Amino acid sequence: MNILIDGRTWSVYAAGISSFLCGALPEWARQRTQDRFYVVLPKGMDHKTGITDLPPNISLLDYSQRFPKWFPNIIILQLLMPWLCRKLKIDLYYAPVPHLPLLIPSTTQTMVTVHDVVNIEMAETMSWTNRLATKLGFNRAIRKSDYLWTNSQYTKTKVDTYFSERHCQKIFVGNATDRNVFHVKSLTETEKQAIKKRFGIKNRFLLFVGSLEPRKNLPFLLSLMTKLYQEYHVQLVVVGGNRWKDETITRLVESPSFPKDSTIFTGYIDNSDLTDLYNCADCYVSAALMEGFGMPQLEALLCGCRVVTSHNTAMIELAQGKSGITTVEGYDAPKWQEAILKMIDEGEPVNQQQLAEYDWELIIHHLIEYINAPR
Repeated sequence: MNILIDGRTWSVYAAGISSFLCGALPEWARQRTQDRFYVVLPKGMDHKTGITDLPPNISLLDYSQRFPKWFPNIIILQLLMPWLCRKLKIDLYYAPVPHLPLLIPSTTQTMVTVHDVVNIEMAETMSWTNRLATKLGFNRAIRKSDYLWTNSQYTKTKVDTYFSERHCQKIFVGNATDRNVFHVKSLTETEKQAIKKRFGIKNRFLLFVGSLEPRKNLPFLLSLMTKLYQEYHVQLVVVGGNRWKDETITRLVESPSFPKDSTIFTGYIDNSDLTDLYNCADCYVSAALMEGFGMPQLEALLCGCRVVTSHNTAMIELAQGKSGITTVEGYDAPKWQEAILKMIDEGEPVNQQQLAEYDWELIIHHLIEYINAPR
């Protein structure tokens, strides 16, 4: 089988989806050595992906010299993909995001991955370009694809709700992260102190990882820090880039009443540094309003870091029946502060065996069965 892949997330780094493809694709290629995988990079490879060794049956098609830098990736793919499908005799076209070029040949089957429906349920928080992309690409891709892959049962339920009329009725569900990167490290206390010093952390600390978009609800998390810092000497470390409408965050942290030393914004850091922080943090915290899965929560757990997260959307699914993670209903500040302090001081350790289902080897094995099943 010849498989063509939309690799633009590796050209313009999008942390969550890039990591998803970095984990899924090499394992897929390792399990299907007889197949050939072609990854289209409209503008070359972004170094932040961290990709080094790929299986020999994966070819990277770099088109960074063929188009002007200002030319939109989505237009490049519209031009390239139908032509490549014919030239390379492609059997399956796969996009790790819900987008299908318009003129894919009918002889080529298609599959997309749906990570969330935030562009439907929280459209008002998104830029007009993202809302336009939803109308032009997202809906059509889900309705027309031959195969659908969602990252959680929650997202699958939402696809069933919003897209009951679609070509593909059976949806595959599965997600994981790279266990070679995110794992428990045997760090001495001296090593932990050195890591904390590197990031300017002086006390016990909470960790948050994600873009600063409205659904992540970071202003609420920041509002907890005055009491947690001044009374309990707990800091917050925020890892992630600026996204969308973050003016509220700027106003909050620059207000005279906000304790500046309580919160450290690192911006983007590589996975090696992130793994160190997961292994040193006293607790990972997310007060998100919506998550299609909750990848940082899984990464934290795999690193042995206990988690406090919202009791909604896919976060309930991830937390169900597992030690070392608790969910909080609603957004009552004292309730969250109590849950965080309890997890730091008394929380159960993470049971790694309860995370066995989140493994790329297992998930890709089932994905191949899904693709090969009679239709």
